Amino acid sequence: MDGKLSQRIQLICAWCGPAFVVLYGLSWVVLGHNYPPPDPLFTAQELVDNFYLKYQDRIMLGQSLSTAFGILYLIWACQLSVQMWRREPTPILSIIQLCGGVLTGWVLIFSPALWVWCAEVAGKVDPEMIKAVHFMAWYVYDMTYWITTIEVIALFLLVMTDKEKPALMPKWAASLALFSGLSFIPLTFLPYIKSGPFALNGYWSFHVAFISYGLFAAIIGPYMVQDINRMKVPAIPGVAQAISRRQYGGRG
Repeated sequence: MDGKLSQRIQLICAWCGPAFVVLYGLSWVVLGHNYPPPDPLFTAQELVDNFYLKYQDRIMLGQSLSTAFGILYLIWACQLSVQMWRREPTPILSIIQLCGGVLTGWVLIFSPALWVWCAEVAGKVDPEMIKAVHFMAWYVYDMTYWITTIEVIALFLLVMTDKEKPALMPKWAASLALFSGLSFIPLTFLPYIKSGPFALNGYWSFHVAFISYGLFAAIIGPYMVQDINRMKVPAIPGVAQAISRRQYGGRG
């Protein structure tokens, strides 16, 4: 592939992070009526009447769009892995970040698809079934946070230990990413907390964890773009070459 074309593709991928924050935020938060989410203490019938029937069309549209825009995170994470890989002698942190980013992208798509179903069948099926699917989607969405947390830990470690100049991003940006990932830890106890700041609709999730998460994805994107623009030859060794035995001094 032509080097300039490769660079343009990488730039598009890097901007997918900020684009994800804006587009997913509008579809999931605004159209999806997730600011805040419905009260976890609602009965099944109250959940249907006060949320899924009340905002049915907007939830269906917002969550349908979320299932589409979630892929932007995966693309951005793949590009971040490429740029981390260039700076590692052995790309273990890059691969951890890649796996975390891919799995996070899947969660960002999967749970909204379940909420679309809840809105679509509201008023047609047993409210208890809707409540069950609603909470299953939330538990998958929130309680699988470690796939994202391990992703940002890998990024943090690379940035803090990388000696190459100029740096991929400032250390404060990597620290923000780490803070965001660790801020999800209270979600471990989501099934036990139905009210207060650590509930799924509480202050912590939406004003600390989710906002810091959006900020780090939006902020890191421009630094990734700067790093790509500095590359004269935007190329990277293939996976097989990078992890081959020859790299470790073995026989090819």
